[in-house]
Amino acid sequence: MTTNSIPLEDAETMVLSSTQAARKARRATRWFRVFIVLQAAYAFAFTLAIDVAEVPYWQAFAPLMVATISIWMIACLYRQTLPRYGLRNMGIAVATWFALYTLMFDPALQLLNMSSPWWWVLAGVVAITPMLACLFVSSRR
Repeated sequence: MTTNSIPLEDAETMVLSSTQAARKARRATRWFRVFIVLQAAYAFAFTLAIDVAEVPYWQAFAPLMVATISIWMIACLYRQTLPRYGLRNMGIAVATWFALYTLMFDPALQLLNMSSPWWWVLAGVVAITPMLACLFVSSRR
């Protein structure tokens, strides 16, 4: 039977270097949480702009698209430091938000004539929850 014996100093340096590497990896992916929060904030602001402030659709949609394309381009530049499946999950979350808002909540609230701003705030918060779910997944170790 063979035994491996590593000097204590070498073992300590190996553990220390792996701890430092893990810390650097977490620091490198910290920007992704900001990306998720910004995308969710833009989506929520779009919902409120259209349904609470009654801004015309294209005047609210254009800034949303400019902001979304900008932050997604930045995310593509930093794709080396993405959490595993980060952009894929965010893409699914953004598509889910768009479907929830445009196909379900907006027509349903208009059909039931629920015009109170609080209904739209609630619909906006529920619609961005898939994006916020990506926030917690990206923070796993």
